[in-house]
Amino acid sequence: MKVQLKKRSILFAKVAGMLAIAFILADLLLPVRPGIEYAPVVLARDGSVIHTFLTKDEQWRFDTKLDEITPELKQAIIYKEDKYFRYHPGINIFAIGRAAVNNIFYLKRTSGASTITMQVARMLQPKKRTYVNKGVEMLRALQLELHYSKDEILQMYLNLVPYGSNVQGVKAASIIYFNKLPNQLSLAEITALSIIPNRPNSLVLGRDNAAIVIQRNKWLKRFESDKLFASATIGDALDEPLNAYRHNAPDVAPQFAWRMRRQQPGVTQIRTTIDPMVQQKAYDLTYGYSQALRLHGIYNASVIVIDNRTMEVKAYIGSSDFGDKAHHGEVDGVKAIRSPGSTLKPLLYGMCMDMGIVTPKTTIADVPINIDGYIPENYDLQFRGNITTEEALKNSLNIPAVKLLHSAGVKSFTAKLTDAGFLSIWTKRNKLGLSMILGGCGVQLDELSALYASFANAGMYRPLRFTIDDSTGAKRQKATKILSPEASYMMTGILRELHRPDLPNLYEQAASVPKIAWKTGTSYGRKDAWSIGYNQRYTMGVWIGNFDGIGVAGLNGAGTATPLLFQLFNAIDRSASVEWKIKTEDLGYRLVCRETGKLPNDYCTSQVMDYYIPGTSSTERCAHQVPVWLSPDEGISYCTSCLPDAGYKTKSYPNIPAELAAWYDQSHTAYEKIPKHNPECGRVFDGRSPIITSLTNKLSYIIVDKESQQLQLKCNTANDVKQVYWYINDNFYASATPAEKKFFIPSTPRVKISCTDDKGRNTDIEIKVKFL
Repeated sequence: MKVQLKKRSILFAKVAGMLAIAFILADLLLPVRPGIEYAPVVLARDGSVIHTFLTKDEQWRFDTKLDEITPELKQAIIYKEDKYFRYHPGINIFAIGRAAVNNIFYLKRTSGASTITMQVARMLQPKKRTYVNKGVEMLRALQLELHYSKDEILQMYLNLVPYGSNVQGVKAASIIYFNKLPNQLSLAEITALSIIPNRPNSLVLGRDNAAIVIQRNKWLKRFESDKLFASATIGDALDEPLNAYRHNAPDVAPQFAWRMRRQQPGVTQIRTTIDPMVQQKAYDLTYGYSQALRLHGIYNASVIVIDNRTMEVKAYIGSSDFGDKAHHGEVDGVKAIRSPGSTLKPLLYGMCMDMGIVTPKTTIADVPINIDGYIPENYDLQFRGNITTEEALKNSLNIPAVKLLHSAGVKSFTAKLTDAGFLSIWTKRNKLGLSMILGGCGVQLDELSALYASFANAGMYRPLRFTIDDSTGAKRQKATKILSPEASYMMTGILRELHRPDLPNLYEQAASVPKIAWKTGTSYGRKDAWSIGYNQRYTMGVWIGNFDGIGVAGLNGAGTATPLLFQLFNAIDRSASVEWKIKTEDLGYRLVCRETGKLPNDYCTSQVMDYYIPGTSSTERCAHQVPVWLSPDEGISYCTSCLPDAGYKTKSYPNIPAELAAWYDQSHTAYEKIPKHNPECGRVFDGRSPIITSLTNKLSYIIVDKESQQLQLKCNTANDVKQVYWYINDNFYASATPAEKKFFIPSTPRVKISCTDDKGRNTDIEIKVKFL
């Protein structure tokens, strides 16, 4: 007897060993690979779902995280589906035996023996139900138990369990039927969801709610009898109505969601910085405002809202109507590269303040200019003569901006924009010129708005934050100094002024103008209308136009985009403080001459207070007046070489730059001119030589008609010049007054042009001529 038992034990051990070896070999040769595809879920900052996607096989299947599986959900599912889940190795031998006996006795299938693990194996590799496939299913269950923890297997079950149609998993079902995440479900809702997988086609939430409630309550009472949950909790669940129905999948901020999906491929749950309340307010206002613009042929609008303290994006409206296929509503206007119009000017002005080129009261001549062949014009085609820096920025004048960019340098400006995250500028940096300050470049709304947020943060730029790292919290991002706090303060003060032409007409007397600094922009051809504003808390950017690039006559930043910007600020941050600017201690005050903005001289009788940056701003003294020696009748002027011993007088005259004097002459503006110099004097003067404005040095000009086509000769001179002399290829051609235009017919491929004034000062240029 003992020998037989021993032999049986040895045989059993051999069989068990062989089975173990076979299992190990099967596991090695046929490893279990779940390979479950989950569609990304985009969450707002508060954890609510704002957008979902379908999988490639067009299923609503989302990854239920372990921390989303509440104890109540675990208990309910395990109790109903597999009470011994925590104890068996993937196969419940007793359940299999019971099911086999019952099936033989009743000659039909009366109960199943599938554990949760076996169900996971079947859902991972669906096959026709046969005894052979059941054996494979059991093998796979053992493999799953070998490689995964019980919680991970339960997680897979909850992610794959069917809920009818194309809804798979508890997370997808809770979002689509209850519009909430699994960890927000009540016990009644959990129980309702637990009974659907057994009959996904006959019990459909929203259609069969009454039948589902009956089944739900049966299971709730079983829970109570087995003391799974407290009686009071069960009572509340029994009384809870079932308000489930199939909602539309969340589709808030579709362009933003796609952007996040592309930025984080493979991530199944993307936690973003979006504030649902701010997002909804921004969208409602943008959509309503955009609908009214359709009557004017304007169909698209984009908005971004940034929290200046954290640089988190709180609202993102890629387009006002994503479903408007006829007008390309699916385009992401926040990322689209468009002409910025005048919106880059504040950075340039602040940069020039930091370079010591200007202060708010520094005057700039707003007159016609020609810089290497580039001849800019103001928006209204008018010129204003001398104007302060702050007025030039408030009025968004083009010519002063081009002059400042020429002084600061295009390369320095593009480098500054690159530091501020303008990738589109960096890509084209070697092709950009002076026109970029008037919109001759491409930018994105998010780039532009992030720049303005740096103005609100004392000139410190930080990249925008779109997502949250849940494991480490908000990370500090490296800050880059774009402007000094002093320049930011001065520039912000200018942009906060209400007395400016880009204030919308309806807001001139309105108390509802938000307490913000803002700048508008309109691109060439009226294709883009911009308005970017900021206060201490938020920066908001608005773009309005047509994605197909069609311009509209009435489109402009002030009248089209700014009203929406004001509405957004009033809705989102209406209680903003009036005094939100923080003045830096390093900013100084000083008296300057009103005429030039420079430190006053003895003759500067009209003075004004101005901000300046100590150690940086220019300390040049004003020279807007110059003393001149005159004959008693004030008919001629003298210099030190021809000044008589007696019989002369001294008088002050305006020291007007050549370009300003030329504009005064052209516009017939009266000004006090210095009398002509003593004709008997042979001295050649130092000072400003004539500036040839009609032609550009080293440029090529095309001549179609060699016999009759003429080129213009025109120059700007100092105030004391009365006559100029033109030379072509070193041969005298003509004399003229400084404001007089002359014309000549070129005859050679290279032409040297010289202009000499009556003080002996000379300027030479050389041009190329191509004859067709």
